[in-house]
Amino acid sequence: MQRLISVDELTPETVSEYQVILVSMSNPVSGEKDTAKDGYLPDAIRIDLDAEGSDHSGEFPHTLLSPQAFATLLGSLGVSESTPLLLYDNYGLFCAPRLWWMLKSIGHQNVVVLNGGLPAWQAKGYPLSPALKPADNNIPIEYCPTPEENWFCDAAGIMNVLDQPESTILDARSRPRFNSQVAEPRPGLRSGHMPGAVNVPFTELLTDSILLSSPDTLKSYFEHHHIDLTNPLFCYCGSGVTACIVGMAALESGASRVTVYDGSWSEWGSSNTFPVVTQHD
Repeated sequence: MQRLISVDELTPETVSEYQVILVSMSNPVSGEKDTAKDGYLPDAIRIDLDAEGSDHSGEFPHTLLSPQAFATLLGSLGVSESTPLLLYDNYGLFCAPRLWWMLKSIGHQNVVVLNGGLPAWQAKGYPLSPALKPADNNIPIEYCPTPEENWFCDAAGIMNVLDQPESTILDARSRPRFNSQVAEPRPGLRSGHMPGAVNVPFTELLTDSILLSSPDTLKSYFEHHHIDLTNPLFCYCGSGVTACIVGMAALESGASRVTVYDGSWSEWGSSNTFPVVTQHD
């Protein structure tokens, strides 16, 4: 199953074989707004994880949509379960893997992430469009989801594996956040990490800050950090977005059982119910 596609595998002509989706989201750490000031890939539509791409009925920022709500959104954009999809983001590789993970959770088969996103497309000298695909061109269609378990879990799922040596919990946040050396960017959250978690900052898995590194490089990284890819892996981050980069890196390295904790630190760090380890413990 191909998860990533290189810009070298695409041309401005072959990209039309996909429905291109720009995945957008502001950066919660830097506060940078996600703008497409340079333009868009041709005929792209957009899903904003800060808006319609997440469930905002609760208190956490990027909660997973229900399968039916997600299917309704996709159908309204003219996407069916058989539509070939190419996902990208403006940062390089930041939030597009989250939408890939969401799509896999409802059984979508033909979906890839453009490794390097917009910066890689621009570096290749490929053309950009000044606007998204006109909304009037999106003919609504029925999307029939086939939900699959184990792509996501909730806090109870994490509690069940905290003390199980055969499972590994991976934290995608920066090392200062993991070690409680800096405050969380979201107000009201405790600092620290889950007991037994291994810190795998997603930025350390990227080449030139925008490309997911090669499978061989990723395998070496996981081996160096004594992460057994044959174990069930559970990934979390600040709100369940960049955890999907770590999850995708693990899959690219040969892991087969990888789950993302949807609430991530936005949920875990907000409640005294859940155990937290700090650098002082």
